[in-house]
Amino acid sequence: MNDSHPARTFHDLTKYYPLSDTGPGDTGDERIGIGDPAARTAAIWQKDWDIKPFLYKVYEGPPPLELTRDLPDAGRPALEAIAGTGAEPSDAVPDRALLGRLGLLTNGALDRSWTSPDGRVHQFRTAGGTGAQYHLELYFVCADLPDLDAGVYHYSAFDHSLRLLRAGDFRAALADATGNEPSIASAPVVLAMTSTFWRNAWRYRERAYRHAYWDAGTSLSHILAVAASARVPARLVFAYADTAVNEVLDVDGLRESTVALAALGHAGTAPPPAREPGPLDLPTRRLSPAEVTFHTITDMHRASSLPTGADAAAWRARRWHRPAAEPVGELTELRPLPADQLDPRPVEQLILRRRSTRNYDTGVEIPFEAFSTLLDRSTRGVASDVLTPGAPLTDLYLIVNAVEGLTPGVYLHHPDRNAVELLRAGTFREDAARIAARQQYAGDAHVNLYYLAHLPSILERYGDRGYRLAQLEGALHAGKLHLGTHALGLGAVGSTSYDDEVVDFFSPHAAGKDYMFVTVFGKRRRTR
Repeated sequence: MNDSHPARTFHDLTKYYPLSDTGPGDTGDERIGIGDPAARTAAIWQKDWDIKPFLYKVYEGPPPLELTRDLPDAGRPALEAIAGTGAEPSDAVPDRALLGRLGLLTNGALDRSWTSPDGRVHQFRTAGGTGAQYHLELYFVCADLPDLDAGVYHYSAFDHSLRLLRAGDFRAALADATGNEPSIASAPVVLAMTSTFWRNAWRYRERAYRHAYWDAGTSLSHILAVAASARVPARLVFAYADTAVNEVLDVDGLRESTVALAALGHAGTAPPPAREPGPLDLPTRRLSPAEVTFHTITDMHRASSLPTGADAAAWRARRWHRPAAEPVGELTELRPLPADQLDPRPVEQLILRRRSTRNYDTGVEIPFEAFSTLLDRSTRGVASDVLTPGAPLTDLYLIVNAVEGLTPGVYLHHPDRNAVELLRAGTFREDAARIAARQQYAGDAHVNLYYLAHLPSILERYGDRGYRLAQLEGALHAGKLHLGTHALGLGAVGSTSYDDEVVDFFSPHAAGKDYMFVTVFGKRRRTR
């Protein structure tokens, strides 16, 4: 195995570790270090609140195209939509209303707000984001739709509108950039998701690059659920020439860059010949009075980029059906709830009610059927050019604290067997809080889910771009699970952890793997 990949170096440089060991009650940011423990570098940056980035991208020239906030329920039960892979056949045609629905339910502002220490009021969004920094943007590259002209549009979360950046059909340019990925070439709409790195790095330094894909995974779980609810096919695409796609969107590729594409629907005809995008230089509202460039981020992004469409096609050909692990411990078969016993509420309602839950009722257990349903519905995979349903790149380890009929302990999920394997029995609430950066809610939660990856084999197969997949996949599955908890009367929250302590805790089984993502869930405890 080749361990000289820049991604390996980057991952080690952005690991979290404790700066002090004062117990689970101390959750201050100053306790968390990043990188080399000997250097004692604080993980949280945000040294100057005067340069806190503005949390919206606002084009100042193009007029807004209004979108309705009236979202009639599509009628598909939430847990059915969440479990959809996007490959379900349908002839539904995307329209302007669907673009507005995707924007609002993925990156739209909610009525709920919070006030930062500098006194500024910020709106929460419909999809969660690390530190509420909301660094993601949505663009749509469209053919002529029933009620919208062909063009490249930006979704403005600031005022829930579309802004036309380029008039005309530029889908062929995206098809070229993906090496003629069939789903891109046949889609009437291609959604492009970007990250503006400085928005997150202002708080999280170099680790913001991990967060770009954590938050993209969370948001893509909403994209897929909303598309499934509207019965519009959706396929995620990660093999593309980065510079070519960024040129279509007119983003610079360093401060803001594409992190994922999604082909929406199927058109009956191929797009017209590719048009040369050319620079637009459209003015946008100033992001921040000053910016800090974290070169570790830009270097990692360059190292994991693809130069041409031909390179994208070659990378896509590496698609891997990773062999499933053979269990050695006791297996417990999952018992998901049957379809006729699922909450009939549609996913739109759940998204608008979504919360992050940090208070859990330690005096009750959650039903085994609810636990089973969430694992089953969140891990069926997605339609993608490289991710394979049923063969995830990441392994899902669990700390089970309080599930009816399930021995407390450490487990491994086997999606191919619809079962969990007991690795170690015991009560591990204190350990759960400790490895989750001493955050007590992880110890109180009924279940902790850790997504770990064997980076050497992923990087050997996919090169440095595989690191993006490894970071994103767990967050995508966790995002589905988070939405699902609300359909079962539960709650969840994404978290963070001390990288090496996580691996040590799940070893010897997890030896040689790396921590990617964690989320916890359980029964909410009412607070006054």
